[in-house]
Amino acid sequence: MRIAYFGGDMFYPCLELLLGSGHEIIALYTNLPDSDEYDYTKNICAQGESLGLPVLNSKPANDDITDLRRKGCDMILSAGYRYKIPPWQGGSLRYGINIHPSFLPEGGGPMPLPFVIIKGLEKTGVTLHKLSQHWDDGDIVLQDKIHLRGNENLEDLLRESQTLATKLLRRFLDSPEDCWNKAFPQVRQPGDYWPMAPTDRFVVDYNKGVDRVEKYLRAHRFINPDGMVEFVSGVRFWQQDHQYDPGTIISQDNNIYTMAAADGLVSFKLERHQLE
Repeated sequence: MRIAYFGGDMFYPCLELLLGSGHEIIALYTNLPDSDEYDYTKNICAQGESLGLPVLNSKPANDDITDLRRKGCDMILSAGYRYKIPPWQGGSLRYGINIHPSFLPEGGGPMPLPFVIIKGLEKTGVTLHKLSQHWDDGDIVLQDKIHLRGNENLEDLLRESQTLATKLLRRFLDSPEDCWNKAFPQVRQPGDYWPMAPTDRFVVDYNKGVDRVEKYLRAHRFINPDGMVEFVSGVRFWQQDHQYDPGTIISQDNNIYTMAAADGLVSFKLERHQLE
């Protein structure tokens, strides 16, 4: 198929799958360059250069869809893309799919993974759904669950979501017409949609109890503009009486911290790695 890809590096393995399966990428759209807590665009941009394609970061308009039809585009794949894609049905375009990192309808919204940790959910998942004009609301084409251990950090959830998304996309590519025709509508309940949180929503507040602080530490992830990712691993916590002010660093050794919370102590490792 001739495919237009809309997204950042979060689901870059899906773009690699498309190319490795013999599909032709005829257009690449990515998010505006920005310091982003979850995504990056380095690999998408490098792939565009390799393919000789411009990587567009302008918001798509109706003229973009018309141009895709003119080029004989069969499918639009959206994966971690921030912007609304205009109505696309008609002409050569047969499929419009969005990859979403939750088990819809629960967890619709721009970035559900931190909420999965904060809410203490026992499962999440990945969903492939039809593109619609309402966020994360299209008919479900394929989905599968990720069962959680309860100690995952945001890096863990991203990796598991990438792996499952690639698996589901492969299933779709094996029989696209059949999967498309078997799609079923979502039935949302109140609270299923999780809107974009303000930038300070997941800041760790050590004035809270250790069970709450522990979740916020696992949900911490930040990408610096140079592609250096900061996240937390190996979080342990216990309740105990102490005389420290909440937020006090009690010990630090090789990026392993022990800190005071309101009703106990937490220990964790602050890790950094460079995105490839």
